[in-house]
Amino acid sequence: MNRLARWSIMGRKDYNEALITVVKLSGVLQAFTGPARAPQARRLLNIDRVEKWFNRAFTKSLRPAACAITINSPGGSPVQADLIYTLIRRLSKSSGIPVFTFAEDVAASGGYWLMCAGDKSYALNTSLVGSIGVISATFGATEAAAKLGIERRVYTAGEAKVQLDPFLPVTPEAEARLRDLMEDLHESFRERVRGSRGERLAAGLDAELYSGRAWTGRQALKLGLVDGLGDMRSVMLDQFGAKARFLLCSEAPQPSVRDLFGLGSLLPSGSSARQLEAGGGGGDGGGVAQRLLGRLAGGAGGVGGISEEAYYAAARSTMEAAMDEAQQRALWDRFRLH
Repeated sequence: MNRLARWSIMGRKDYNEALITVVKLSGVLQAFTGPARAPQARRLLNIDRVEKWFNRAFTKSLRPAACAITINSPGGSPVQADLIYTLIRRLSKSSGIPVFTFAEDVAASGGYWLMCAGDKSYALNTSLVGSIGVISATFGATEAAAKLGIERRVYTAGEAKVQLDPFLPVTPEAEARLRDLMEDLHESFRERVRGSRGERLAAGLDAELYSGRAWTGRQALKLGLVDGLGDMRSVMLDQFGAKARFLLCSEAPQPSVRDLFGLGSLLPSGSSARQLEAGGGGGDGGGVAQRLLGRLAGGAGGVGGISEEAYYAAARSTMEAAMDEAQQRALWDRFRLH
C-alpha cells in the first residue's frame, strides 16, 4: 500500500524523485485533557496530538528523503516540548530519515526547543528565534483581599506544600524553592541546545545565548542558533532537487460553526448538526446563532437532544476557552512587535 501511495503522490515519471514529508507545528505547547474536537485543542501542541503526525512522516516504506518541520510557537510546557523533541529524534534515528526544522513567525522558548530536534535548522530574516529561558508568572492579591475583608485559610501537611499562593505574602523560602526549580528546568533546556547545536554555537557567548532573549533569524544565524536562512519549500528544493514532492502529514485545522463557544463536542452529530451549521438553509450567521441559542435556552428536560448536564458542561467549556485564550494571548504577546 505504501508503494501505491508513493506512486500516487509522485506520479509515474517522478516515482524515484525525492519525497519530503512535512509536519506543521503551530500553537502553544500545553497538555489538553478535554475533547479532541474542542477549539482549544486545535490551538495547542502536545504529544497526544502530534504523535500520529510524526508516525506518518517517518513511514519508512514511503522512502521519504527527509522530514521538514515548520514551527510557529511561543513556547509553553517544557514537558510537552521535550516529549515531542524525544519522539522526533527517536523516529529519525530508527528510520534514518534526516530532519530539517524551520522557524516561521516565532520559534521561541519551547518553540526553539522543538527547533533543536532538527539535524539542520533554518529561519527567515524576520523570524523570532531563541528565548532560551524559563518563566513563571503569577499575581499577588494580598492587599486587595485585606481591603475586602477576605481571610485566606490554607492547611497543609508538609511545609513546602504551599507554593507562592497569590493570596498569601511571598516568603523568601518559597521564592527560593521556585527559583531552584526554574534553574533546573533552564539547565535541561541548555543541555538540549548544547546537545543539538554543539560547536555550531558562537563561542564565549553563553551568558547572552541563555539569557532568555529572542533574536531575529539573521541574528540567530550569527549566534549559531540556526544553520541558514530561508523558507521550508525553497530550502528543501535546493537540497533535494526541483522535482521533489511534498506530503503534508499534519492535520489542517478545520473549525466549524459547532466550535462556537467551545461547544463542538457537545452538540449532536449527524444531520441535526449539519442543519445547525447550515443556519436553517439560509446560510447566514443569524440563522446559526438563533438555532444555537435556541438549543441552549431549552428547558431542563433536554430539548433538542442536549441534556441538562450538557448545558452545565457547555458553560464550563466556554469559561475554560476564555481563560485559555487569555493565557495563550499572553504567551504570544511576549514575542509580538508593535
